[in-house]
Amino acid sequence: MPGLRYGERTLPLGWWAAIMITVVAGMVFVCSTLFAGTFRRYVPVSLTADRTGLVLEKGAKVRMRGVDVGRVGAIEGGAAPVRLELEIFPDKLSFIPSNVEAEIKATTAFGAKYVELIPPPAPSQARLAAGMTVHSRNVATEVNTVFQNLVAVLDQIDVAKLNATLSALADGVRGRGESIGQATTAVSETLRQLNVRIDSMAQGWRSFKGFTDAYGMAAEDILAILDAAATTADTVEARSSQLDALLLSTIGMANIGTELLGSTRDDFVTAVNEARPTTDLLLKYDPVYTCLLVGAKLYLDKGGYDALGGNGRTLVADTTLLFGDDPYRYPEHLPIHNAKGGPGGKPGCGSLPDVEQNFPVRKLVTDTGFGSGTDIRTNPGIGHPWFINFFPATRAVPEHPYVLGEGPPAPGPSPSIPHGPVAAPVPAPPVGQSSPPEPTTDEPTPRTQSGQP
Repeated sequence: MPGLRYGERTLPLGWWAAIMITVVAGMVFVCSTLFAGTFRRYVPVSLTADRTGLVLEKGAKVRMRGVDVGRVGAIEGGAAPVRLELEIFPDKLSFIPSNVEAEIKATTAFGAKYVELIPPPAPSQARLAAGMTVHSRNVATEVNTVFQNLVAVLDQIDVAKLNATLSALADGVRGRGESIGQATTAVSETLRQLNVRIDSMAQGWRSFKGFTDAYGMAAEDILAILDAAATTADTVEARSSQLDALLLSTIGMANIGTELLGSTRDDFVTAVNEARPTTDLLLKYDPVYTCLLVGAKLYLDKGGYDALGGNGRTLVADTTLLFGDDPYRYPEHLPIHNAKGGPGGKPGCGSLPDVEQNFPVRKLVTDTGFGSGTDIRTNPGIGHPWFINFFPATRAVPEHPYVLGEGPPAPGPSPSIPHGPVAAPVPAPPVGQSSPPEPTTDEPTPRTQSGQP
């Protein structure tokens, strides 16, 4: 500039100092307001809690998953419940569900608290909005609160008595360090073993819960049973004399039974063993019992009663005199029972109880009869023996019967068929019906009989 020489100032030095101070103050103001978030926009949200704690102040951070999403704008109310006005960053609202929960936590044991937003297990599709209220689940315990409560407790303790108690405790454990160490080691080993079985113990407690639940549901019934048992107990007490007599009689009967069974126990065992063949036979023919009884009932209903007289007192019979057979001879006349009777040789019912399905029936060839003796006399002849007197056996001194004419029976004629009778020829089936079943042959031998039901 004209008229100015190098090194000369247009403003006085004081003005430059004022400008520098103004610029520095402006920078400090701008940085402070930016740090405090004065120029930042927030969305107001309310938070209710039972209490806030001693070190939760205005401006405390609001976080979610470790990220700052806002701050505490104001705290209203000093007693429970407390209402906090949260200021949430607008750009963070899209990440916070409307059913979010909150907890008031502390960074350290003695540090200041902050609000932690916790996402729920099932987040809502709706987002957090201005004016909504969030409920706090808990407030972390503060060490200063614990100390305050502890001081209140210590104020109630007599120092002299506490000193005496601690001195007695010290005297009790003095010199027992080794025993206490062994006991501690044993407890540690026990806890280690229990820790291995913790799953089984948990399962046991769960099972015990089911047990207690079942008894809880049945508690009224159990009480009713106990009430009834009390009545029964009163009855027993009132009739105690009769009960004593009953017990004495029972003891006497037991003694008599012991004497009886003790002397005959071998006979009981023998009877059971000898009854086994009979029971085995009954078991073998088990399938035929039902059809036998049902068939007998059907026979009686279809005319059996009339055939027997019809009134339960008389019998209708057609009798005549026939030639007699020779007396039974052993072992020639032992019966032969080789007829199996059912499918596969097992006992069977045939068509019983429906007897109509078994007519007509072809002859069944079976190995049955009465041994080598003549079953039915095939020719007339003199019986052997032809005279027997049994009266000598009835005398005072019994004598043998008087028998005359002992000898073999008269021989029968030669059979017209070399190997005995066989089944008749199969008749032609009626028109429109199937052929009748083939005859059943069960182990045929030369000693055969043919019969019809």
